[in-house]
Amino acid sequence: MNSLRVANSLVRSNVTAAVLRTTPCILLPQAQRPWLPQQLPQQTLPVRSFSHSPSLSKRNRKEEEPEEDDPRGKKGGKKSNKKEKGGAPAQQQQQEAQPSAAAEDPFNLDPLIALFQKTESHYTSQLALLRSPTGRFNVESIGAIPVSFDKKSTVTYRLQELATVAPLGGRRWSILAFEEASVKPIISAVLKSPDFNQQPQRNEENPLELTMTVEPEKVDDLVKRAKDLCTEWRNKLRDETHKHETHVKKNKSLLKDDLFKIKEALKKLQDERMKVVANKEKEVVAAIQSKAK
Repeated sequence: MNSLRVANSLVRSNVTAAVLRTTPCILLPQAQRPWLPQQLPQQTLPVRSFSHSPSLSKRNRKEEEPEEDDPRGKKGGKKSNKKEKGGAPAQQQQQEAQPSAAAEDPFNLDPLIALFQKTESHYTSQLALLRSPTGRFNVESIGAIPVSFDKKSTVTYRLQELATVAPLGGRRWSILAFEEASVKPIISAVLKSPDFNQQPQRNEENPLELTMTVEPEKVDDLVKRAKDLCTEWRNKLRDETHKHETHVKKNKSLLKDDLFKIKEALKKLQDERMKVVANKEKEVVAAIQSKAK
């Protein structure tokens, strides 16, 4: 029985294959084949050459960032103010904040030398007044006398604002008032001044002009004032040197040897200036004493 079943199956398979080979294949249109997926019509894509391609650029963060609303109703108010305050670039601000290399050089003594020269010119001019025939009395000292028009009022005016001060030769001085109303207050102010303590005399030809004679100072007083000025000059030099040395010590990057070298240089510079003060003191004192003889 088994052999018969195998023979029948072989016969059926051969008949089926022959039928398939002889039967023509008929293709149904796609609309009549719902079991197949629908095919979309092919679309032709446009072709673009490289010459017509858009160029890419960086993003503009200002345009992308949203503007902040100002509580007063204006858009971007706060943001614009911040930009105006910090408008300078950060690199430029850092360069401005950093001092120049010459100013921060601890071995550079030019700033201290400039201070010494300014101090020297000040005290030299003060000592020169002691050698003049009128002593410490000059246009500035006379013109600085305070003048008051009302005894009950605290408002005062400098004599230079009310009159012209000019030397007449020797120890005599001329005070020419601008107005008649200023003559009497000027006379009262000169009388009250402890440096002058005298009454100016009216000029008979010109009622607006006053003349006064400055009393000569004693030699001992002039010598004492000259020495006091020189002592003050020395103290000023020491203070300026000490300030410069204190500023240099704040630089933590300096070694002990560097600090020692800077300190020696400062001491040498100060000693040179002290010699200048000593020579100037001897010169002024000798001039004052020779004038008395």
